[in-house]
Amino acid sequence: MRVTSRLLASTLFVLATAAPGLCQASGVAAPASDNVAVPTRVFLVLAGGAKVEAEEVSERPEGFWYRRGNVWAVLDRSRVTRVERVEPVKKAAPTASAVPDPAPARWSLSEAARVESFFVKRFGRPLPVTAYGQSGLHTRWGYDHRRSMDVGLHPDSAEGRALMAFLSSEGIPFLGFRSAVPGIASAPHIHVGHPSRRLTSR
Repeated sequence: MRVTSRLLASTLFVLATAAPGLCQASGVAAPASDNVAVPTRVFLVLAGGAKVEAEEVSERPEGFWYRRGNVWAVLDRSRVTRVERVEPVKKAAPTASAVPDPAPARWSLSEAARVESFFVKRFGRPLPVTAYGQSGLHTRWGYDHRRSMDVGLHPDSAEGRALMAFLSSEGIPFLGFRSAVPGIASAPHIHVGHPSRRLTSR
């Protein structure tokens, strides 16, 4: 399968992080400041000179994981020559303007019925839930999955794209895995809910 039109074609999965775009403004004004912090721009420089811009990069034994939005991709180490980080110039903040302070996206398993109803109406079949709340596999891997559910859809499939679009429009946090990741994901799927935190005791 191919990645969505917004992302590069490579093995992608969504890391367990809530997407900033899923948050809604709370209407609370931020204090004034002389400068506005601008995120550092990060680029993966590929063999041949091409660059891939990312919001975050993590070097692992299997390659370079990089994040764009709430989606993570991995590039083989042989394809990456170096990582460049460009420090931005601080910009002056506008005066006498209220900046909304985003509130975290809200989600609980009690809202699962809303997601399932959308899928049934759209595709005429039940939502293929593979894990509802905590499962034995999540416990063995040491993740708290009690407030999340996993859906057995590939993020790049037509159904997967439609589901993610619905979740985004409803402000529901989600994570999408394009492939199995040892100790993290057993197969491609869409994780509905906030990031699964590590269990404090196993």
